[in-house]
Amino acid sequence: MNQLIYYLKTELPNTKLKKMLSLMTKWQTAFIFQAPSNNTVRLAYGAIAEHYFAKDENQFSALKNWQTLLKKNLVNVKQTSENRLALVGSFAFDPNAEKENAFWGKLAQGYFFLPKYTVIKSGNSTELITCSFDAAALEKESSFFAQKLQNTPNYSLTLAEHIPFVKNNTALEQWTDAVAATTDKIQQHQLEKVVLARSLEATFSDAINPLAVWRKLTLTQPQTYHILLKTASGSFISSTPERFAKFKNQQIQTAAVAGTIKRGQTRTEDDRLGSQLLNDHKNLQEQKYVLEAIGKILRKHGLTVRHSKRPQLLKNTNVQHLYTPIMANGNFELFQVLRDLHPTPALGGLPREKALRQIAQVEPGTRGLFGSPLGYFQFDDTGELAVGIRSALLTANSIHLFAGAGIVSESVPQNEAAETQLKFQPLLHVLGDQNDEHTDIN
Repeated sequence: MNQLIYYLKTELPNTKLKKMLSLMTKWQTAFIFQAPSNNTVRLAYGAIAEHYFAKDENQFSALKNWQTLLKKNLVNVKQTSENRLALVGSFAFDPNAEKENAFWGKLAQGYFFLPKYTVIKSGNSTELITCSFDAAALEKESSFFAQKLQNTPNYSLTLAEHIPFVKNNTALEQWTDAVAATTDKIQQHQLEKVVLARSLEATFSDAINPLAVWRKLTLTQPQTYHILLKTASGSFISSTPERFAKFKNQQIQTAAVAGTIKRGQTRTEDDRLGSQLLNDHKNLQEQKYVLEAIGKILRKHGLTVRHSKRPQLLKNTNVQHLYTPIMANGNFELFQVLRDLHPTPALGGLPREKALRQIAQVEPGTRGLFGSPLGYFQFDDTGELAVGIRSALLTANSIHLFAGAGIVSESVPQNEAAETQLKFQPLLHVLGDQNDEHTDIN
């Protein structure tokens, strides 16, 4: 694209989030990003420019090049100093995947877009950024959106209780066999760790509103990211606890998240389980692999890395994890650092290339956006990406849920299957499935 894109920032009256979501039902392409414990939410409506990645393409270099091209053609009509305009979307877990799953459609290789309208709501402040190819029409288009937002009725975002008919548990027996085979390779010192993912497909009698799913996840999973990428190919939704990277000039924040145990029914039981996790050799080993690998990558880029010596607990509604925040400072080339970080051992394994080959061999299909970095890149070189786990792809009246487990030498297939089932629960619960079968983790 070599066409000028004009943009305008205006302030909107304080507007309830529900009204913003109601308006989003009218748009085929949309995006929502909200970080944990953050009263700021970014909403994007429509695409004025979009980028699908080609197979075998270096997706990080491709996005950098596309962002650079767009930046040359952006015109800030009011010359305001702050620029929060951003590209939004998701990379793919493996753009070189040979296997295919038809349900991913055009999203299989990842997708980013420049929004026609961006709304950033932070507390009582609401900002609108409007983009247009027509400078003369920009203010009119901005006013039109603002008026449309105010006049939009509050559509019901109450999610009906869908009792899912599970069509395909993605060969659970085959998956546990893959865990056993992978554990054998690790015990033979051919690998150190491999994250194996599986999916669960459910169909419903009526269509599922992805915005209602997103909204309910914000209420039932408050300590996670809440992200929705809505397209004609389907809606990818993630309630992930895991940050991939938050970045600004000379600073990048990330985290090592690995090791899982369920939450307790009482405070005493929850504390006991948390203490068990903090002292469990298998989970501490998994966490150590992730932390050391991330630190090594960041130091390779000349960054000064800081983190605590021991992990802490990251508690979500259904599970708790070992968690170590990581801060790095220095001069770095953002997209090169991101490329080297993806996938971290928390989603791929170690050694990375051998682990990815094992994943390609034993997983039944491609991961698509599952386990991928998704979020936003502002044109002022700040932004944030989360890891697309605790996620699902919604298409009409069907849903594909995804979950993974880190396999190390001490892994037991039945326990790993239980862990993935537990990770399915947040979305299954939102959809009305109260079945907590197979959720015990030793």
